[in-house]
Amino acid sequence: MPVYTYQHIDSKGAECTDSFEYVHGMSERLDECPTCGHAVKKVVSAFAAGRNILSPSNLKEKGFTKLVRRDKGVYEKE
Repeated sequence: MPVYTYQHIDSKGAECTDSFEYVHGMSERLDECPTCGHAVKKVVSAFAAGRNILSPSNLKEKGFTKLVRRDKGVYEKE
């Protein structure tokens, strides 16, 4: 199940933070905070992206060689 980030719209309860993460199905929707009951909205959150595994420096680090097609049937090391 995906993790969604929500933010309180107007006010929040004393025990709540401004934003929080909540796990639920993609078809479900959360309209109020499960802790305090105040209205919330879903916030677009950034996801953690890993390194580019096909970058030349990463391939070289792992012991691979990247070949690039220069002509029909002709490949060169990058």
